Amino acid sequence: MRDNVPPGRPDREYAAMPPGRKILGLDIARTIAIALAMLNHSFIATNVWKDFFEPKPQIAFVVRLATPMFIILFGALLEVVYRNRERRDGLQSVTARLFERALLCWLLYALTLIPLLWTGRTSVTSAVFGALLAGKIPLSDILRYYTILFFLAPLLLFARNRWGLLPLLAASTAFLLLHPVLVLLPAPPPNFAHYAPARLADLLLGLGDAVAGPSVLHSLFFVAVGMLIGWLLGEDRSPDVSVRKGVTRRFLLLGASLSFGAFTTFFMGPEEVTTETAAGMVLRNANHPFYFFCGALGTTVIVALCRFVRADRPGLRYATFLGRRSLFTFAAGNAFLILVTQDYGAAIPHRLFLSGLFFLTVVGLAMLYDIIMQPGAATSRIRLVRTASRGWQAMAAPVNRLLRAGAAKLTALVSWAPIFPQPEVQKS
Repeated sequence: MRDNVPPGRPDREYAAMPPGRKILGLDIARTIAIALAMLNHSFIATNVWKDFFEPKPQIAFVVRLATPMFIILFGALLEVVYRNRERRDGLQSVTARLFERALLCWLLYALTLIPLLWTGRTSVTSAVFGALLAGKIPLSDILRYYTILFFLAPLLLFARNRWGLLPLLAASTAFLLLHPVLVLLPAPPPNFAHYAPARLADLLLGLGDAVAGPSVLHSLFFVAVGMLIGWLLGEDRSPDVSVRKGVTRRFLLLGASLSFGAFTTFFMGPEEVTTETAAGMVLRNANHPFYFFCGALGTTVIVALCRFVRADRPGLRYATFLGRRSLFTFAAGNAFLILVTQDYGAAIPHRLFLSGLFFLTVVGLAMLYDIIMQPGAATSRIRLVRTASRGWQAMAAPVNRLLRAGAAKLTALVSWAPIFPQPEVQKS
């Protein structure tokens, strides 16, 4: 079943986008997102974010675009990579791969508990709840979202193939616009917010005390926008010039639609939309529609501009290594930043300098990881690179086997679901 393809036109997203090929604009956008996130976390580590940047809403708004960007880019990844693989290999095969990624994100999220326990910033009980996704681990929350979204991804792909993109966008937008009604739902008593069910209700549905926004359910709007952007980027690779020009017009139309959505929801209550609440955490934690339209608009503008970067630019491959190694950068970088977080009590210029050093350290870790992960690293002439690459492979291989086996078992457990093709029963 082909969706959103005008009659008489070939389904160019599959002809022009073979499985496994990357889109440069997504790598660049992912690099920007991870750089913004790690800069923000480096500032948090020295508390200079609260003392210096947070009172500057314009800067805070741009830096905090990282969260919408990550979730929207997840949706683009589903469309560009996994939907093509699903067409080639079938939904059940892709589900195993998606579950493997979900388990990897969960493992990386849980591992960031180690520096928290090491520094005495959390108790064993809190760490257990954190590992069960019922607690909040500082700096690493996007991995929790990725874990849940990767588990939901087979359903999203099924819905995308069954009904198309427009119904997904319409349904997720309509749910956002129910905000004035949803906030009227009775909230649990304040003391109940300390318990795991309330935390999960807040995380998954946006119910209760608004301390874990955006909720996964509300974030499906970001995922749907990301899938639309992924489809547009697939069309952008068509050899037909008129199709590529049409992509530019569609990006402009998407930007105009999101701008209209932001304008109309600016006046929506009960929260007051101001420069401070939009740049801070108030609207995000409350799952206010204005936050989602602005986040989607900012990401759309960034991705649309990234389209015009030429792939043959010198040094571009080296400039985008953060985007290629985003999972490692986020997990290892945040573990390092948790270890160095403390009250430095120094003047703001000194703490800004420290934050810069911390950020460069994270970039250095990602760069070293990128070097040892290159295809020829295990046979490199440089002994240190060769040894590090082989050592990493020796450690990672058994973990990857466990993740793959676990994903296969989970896939087998849900293989009865109606979204998967069921084997025909032969009649005797």
